[in-house]
Amino acid sequence: MFKTIALRTAVWLFSIGILVLLLLIPMDTEFEEGRGGSFMGATYDYQVQHHVANIQSFFPYIYETRGLGTDEAGHPIMDQVTSVFVRSMLIFMPAILIGFFVGIAKGIFDFRARKTKARLIGQPATISFLSVPDIAIIVFIQLSVLLLQSYGLVDIDLFGHDQIDNVLMNILYLSIYPVMFIANITFKTLEAEQGLDYIRTARSKGTGELKILYRHMLKNGLPKILAYSNTMVLYTLSNLFIVEVFTDYKGAAYYMYTTLGSPTTFYVGALVSPNIISQIGYIFMFTIVILAFNIISGVARSAISPLGDGR
Repeated sequence: MFKTIALRTAVWLFSIGILVLLLLIPMDTEFEEGRGGSFMGATYDYQVQHHVANIQSFFPYIYETRGLGTDEAGHPIMDQVTSVFVRSMLIFMPAILIGFFVGIAKGIFDFRARKTKARLIGQPATISFLSVPDIAIIVFIQLSVLLLQSYGLVDIDLFGHDQIDNVLMNILYLSIYPVMFIANITFKTLEAEQGLDYIRTARSKGTGELKILYRHMLKNGLPKILAYSNTMVLYTLSNLFIVEVFTDYKGAAYYMYTTLGSPTTFYVGALVSPNIISQIGYIFMFTIVILAFNIISGVARSAISPLGDGR
């Protein structure tokens, strides 16, 4: 287990190192002007020595400031990054928990309803939600809420971040895909388990279907479900950017999106633009989340199935 954790931590360190190097690529652009200063075109000019200079200036800057330094107004960048990151986690963490546990429950329902009249709201509904782009589902929900508001039936704030409505609606948006993704994985896992010899043996001994489902099929299939939890986390993180930008929810994903594309040239003691420093802070936070879930998933799978591969 400790070897697995150490390996995943090493991969994380390597990955974040590559991402930092990419962010420090100089954005040297030559602009062409026409008559009257009109814009004619632009040419990107990458020079290795400028990239090396950015790297050489970055690490002493981090060491000297004991963190991420301050922005142009003198406010600590780390405090700002942490504050908006916590705001993002207020919608991300509940969405992940809902996605995993409600997703398993939905998958069990799909499996049990597959041969009943309720099957249409089972696996076919799950596949339908997975086939529709997330942004389309969000727009549909928002239009439905606006329609209800026009009749005075509800009063829900759809945009912003400072109301409880904003938090709850964004949790809803963000949890739709994880629920359906885990439901689909759970359904397929249970379907694969039901044909195995130990299930037929349990049935021949007169064991009840519910007992077989929960004590045998689900328990033995849980490591397989956990194997896909990292994919669920990564997809939900990518959706976080869409949800925050689309709903004007000013969390870490929103600010990271708005700071992309800023210059990476240094001057003595600081960056010309602290946006790059902020981006590195956001990347550090988000990759820590990925690492944490990766380790938790691996530990949980090892605890449930000690003889598993421990991936």
